[in-house]
Amino acid sequence: MPSAQAELVVIAHFKNSIVGLTAKQVQDLFLGRERTFPNGKFALPIDQSSPLRAEFYEKLTGRPVEQINAYWARIMFTGQASPPQQLPDDKAVLQTVRENEGAIGYIDKTRVDNTVRVLLLLN
Repeated sequence: MPSAQAELVVIAHFKNSIVGLTAKQVQDLFLGRERTFPNGKFALPIDQSSPLRAEFYEKLTGRPVEQINAYWARIMFTGQASPPQQLPDDKAVLQTVRENEGAIGYIDKTRVDNTVRVLLLLN
């Protein structure tokens, strides 16, 4: 189980031409406000159902995950957008990001390898 002090990184496919994103840009992608990267390419945000999810949203938005869940419940009710697909853990997120050029996800920094591009460090 990840420690409460994990450093999280936002990752994308290694062929993604974006070299970095701001926390605001990542927030817009993960909250469904934006559907494309700054370069115009479609973005596919990948969430986790692991304990890292609460930590990610806390660090990214400053809000508890319960508020994020309530936000998505409202958005889905109005039919405006769907929340990011949830995968079980870092390994699944890494695999999905490696296989999809538009994918963007987050993992524990210690799991980063040269098959993905780091866009943002959250600590």
